[in-house]
Amino acid sequence: MLAVAGTALAIVVALAFGYAGSRSLFAKPAAPVEKLRIALPAVPHAALLYIAAAKGYFAEEGLDVTLTPVTFGRLALDLLAEGKADLASSSEVPLVISVLKGEQLAIAATVVSVSNETAVVARRDRAIAQPRDLVGKRVGVTFRTSGEYGLWVFLIRRKLAPDSVTLVDVPPGQMVHELASGTIDAVSTWEPIKSNAQFALADNALSFTEADAYTVAHVVVGRSEFLKAHTGAIEKLVRALLKAEHFTRSEPQQALRVFADQLKLDVKTLEPGWNDFAFKVDLPQSLLVALEDEARWAMERGYADKGPVPNFLPHLHLDALLAVQPERVTVVR
Repeated sequence: MLAVAGTALAIVVALAFGYAGSRSLFAKPAAPVEKLRIALPAVPHAALLYIAAAKGYFAEEGLDVTLTPVTFGRLALDLLAEGKADLASSSEVPLVISVLKGEQLAIAATVVSVSNETAVVARRDRAIAQPRDLVGKRVGVTFRTSGEYGLWVFLIRRKLAPDSVTLVDVPPGQMVHELASGTIDAVSTWEPIKSNAQFALADNALSFTEADAYTVAHVVVGRSEFLKAHTGAIEKLVRALLKAEHFTRSEPQQALRVFADQLKLDVKTLEPGWNDFAFKVDLPQSLLVALEDEARWAMERGYADKGPVPNFLPHLHLDALLAVQPERVTVVR
């Protein structure tokens, strides 16, 4: 009896292994890893992308992502236009200008919004004590960016004519040097340049902001046809960014350290403005309103031909976020 039982057991085990082997042989293969090239600025606004890479969230979703850092978002869009990136991360202002020039781009998601971050940092020794003292002064901005648009909104809110100041086009990497050396009287810029400028001038620095005048939205952008053709990859991207958002909200200080390590920046440089960043992956109705306002400004500024404000709804790629977390899309369609 024992021999018979042993033989029966051996047959069952053999059949089980054979069945398992058969299932393994004919099982559906794992989905292939999809590659994405993302150009993005080395600024806190793009932190969710850097964190998703560092924490392995992209890899968990089956993405092989190559990040190409640049100094600011406008350059990331340039790499996208040149075909050197599949996606780009930028503030909404350069995107608006590209769309007005006929570029077929669309936003897959916003990754952060921040109010009161764009600031004017001025030199006290240039007889600047209040906003109206900026009249007649040389103010450094990076043309066609949120820094320039933020200055325009600031001046309007303070009832100062935008042409009452002399704008000087200064690359972000030269902003602090130009201000400290005195070739310009003030700058309008974002973090971490704002904090670096304040530190460089020390007691000679004076900063101006305008509460809730301009909320910067940082967006992930791609060519419309690319986004439509790679819906699965964009959904994976969105899921990875949502994981990064959750980590950043639950562990803000650890997230700051992860981001700082990625860019080899001093945490203390980033700390002053870190808590002002509202990291959220979404597509809100307010974004459409902002894009239209910025389009009017861009045409008035001469960055695009004057004409009717375009409908920006086709420039929002809603599909991926609707598939993953539809409640994050509040755009009225």
